[in-house]
Amino acid sequence: MLPVLLALVLLGSGACGSNRAQHATGASKLATPSPGSPGAGGTGGATGTEGATGTASPAACPTSSTKKFAKTRFVGDAGLAFGSFHRYIYKPWQAGSFKSGAQGRGKAIAKAAAAGAFTVNRLNAARKLVNADPTLCKALKQPLDNLWASVSGLTGKLKSGNADPNEIGGVGGAIEKFRQEAGQNGANIKDQAPPNV
Repeated sequence: MLPVLLALVLLGSGACGSNRAQHATGASKLATPSPGSPGAGGTGGATGTEGATGTASPAACPTSSTKKFAKTRFVGDAGLAFGSFHRYIYKPWQAGSFKSGAQGRGKAIAKAAAAGAFTVNRLNAARKLVNADPTLCKALKQPLDNLWASVSGLTGKLKSGNADPNEIGGVGGAIEKFRQEAGQNGANIKDQAPPNV
C-alpha cells in the first residue's frame, strides 16, 4: 500500500513542487492567518484578488470554463484527497495510532506522511480545476487555497515526526467545512480510496 502511494505522489509531484515548499513553512495555522494573508479576509496580499468574504473577485476568475469537465474532475480529485486523508491520517489519529508507545506507530506515521503528500498533490490538482470554472472559482478558490496550505503544513510535520495531534483534528474539521461549502455550490465531494490501495 505504502509503495503505491509513494509512486503516485512521485508521479504527480512535479505539479506542485515549488508551491508546496513555499506553503509548507508555517501555513498550517487554520484559524489565525496573519493580516493580509489569503485567509485573513483582507486584500489577499499583493494580488488584491480576494474580497472581504474570502472569495475570489470576479476579475480573478475566468468568465467561461477553460478546461473540459472541470467541476467533475475537481470533485474526483478532491474526493481522492479527502479519502486518503481520512483513511491514513484522520482515522489512525482517532484510534490513537500516532501516540507514543502505540503498536505499529512508526508504520502508521510513515503511511500518514505518504498519504499527506498524496492529499496535497490531489488538492493541488483540484485547485487548478477550480481556477478553470467560473462558478467554483468565485466560491471556492480562496477556501481551497487555505485548505491546501493547511494540509501542506501538516504533511511537512508528519514527515518530520512533529505533528501536533490537535492539528490533525483541526485539518479534519477544515476538510468537512470545505466539503459543505463545495456542496452548497453544486460540487458534492465524497471520499474515494486512492487507486490500488
